[in-house]
Amino acid sequence: MLKVEWAPLNVPLHRRLETVAAAVEMFLVVLGNVAALIVFAILLIKGNTFIRVLCVVYLGFLYIDRDAGENGGRGFGSQWFRSLTIWRYFRDYFPIDLVKTVDITADQNYIFAMFPHGILSSSAFANFNTNYSKWKTLFPGIRSKIMTLDFHFYVPLFREVVLAWGMGSCSARSIKKLLLQSNDINSEENKDGYTSNAVMIFIGGAQEAAYCHPRNYTLVLKKRKGFIKIAMTTGKSIVPCISFNEVDIFDQPANPPGSWMRRFQDYVRGITGVTPILFNGRGFFQYTYGFLPKRRAITTVVGSPLIVEKNENPTNEQIDKLHEQFCEHLITLFETHKAKYIEDHESVHLNII
Repeated sequence: MLKVEWAPLNVPLHRRLETVAAAVEMFLVVLGNVAALIVFAILLIKGNTFIRVLCVVYLGFLYIDRDAGENGGRGFGSQWFRSLTIWRYFRDYFPIDLVKTVDITADQNYIFAMFPHGILSSSAFANFNTNYSKWKTLFPGIRSKIMTLDFHFYVPLFREVVLAWGMGSCSARSIKKLLLQSNDINSEENKDGYTSNAVMIFIGGAQEAAYCHPRNYTLVLKKRKGFIKIAMTTGKSIVPCISFNEVDIFDQPANPPGSWMRRFQDYVRGITGVTPILFNGRGFFQYTYGFLPKRRAITTVVGSPLIVEKNENPTNEQIDKLHEQFCEHLITLFETHKAKYIEDHESVHLNII
């Protein structure tokens, strides 16, 4: 057992607010679906006649709008919701920063290949789901669209939160729709003033979360080639993104491949699409145990686009070749920038599996 390290009593108010913001974000990401289902069920069963009628009407709306996620979400989301002050406190909790390496124009759409997944992808949330990152300044005219599991868009109430963040389904249909969207400012699809989509995909997905340990940049990428094929068939560039220190904000018990814990995680992931993680961070008033992430500075570095030539019927050999080029591009990005953000960086490298 570790000795508990208690937080001092004279913590500034802004840091207390940052901790509350981190707790709210954690609750929404980890328990948002379950909480929304419980609240909706209570309203439907225990509510008065007016509340029940509203619930039934909402279920009708949910059915009519059931393809919202598959259609790429609702544009850039709700700017009011993305601009809530609580998200600024969440960004400052770590803090989280965004860095670009080259200018990226808003005259085409892109696949942003995100690494590593981490436990909960906290940096991606702050940088791409809220208006408190440098995104709009660094990449004007481009919508940040994080792709997530499809079932989120069928949960009453919580789906509205996910859509308000600007997220879309990670299905091939949704991704292709966003990539093929018009870049004409006069298009109905661009009435929000943006002309480009950055379709953000966590290539390693839930499987990669099981490899998340401090200073361990193991990426599940070697066999993930679906995004390569989509890029080729649509002719869209692939932009590598690396969040340095994302892996350092939580601990989890040792779970090497083949262990009972990893077998259990893989079993649940095969059924639900979600990897159960027994993670440990810190608490509200102490730094040793808890569900809150540790305060670690995280920097997401956006690399240069890997130009992809359109090929509607690529062969396996062509897909493999582009995949190899992307892996080399990703490794170069990591090795070029790791010294700026990782302590004792000489011993830290990408491990692509």
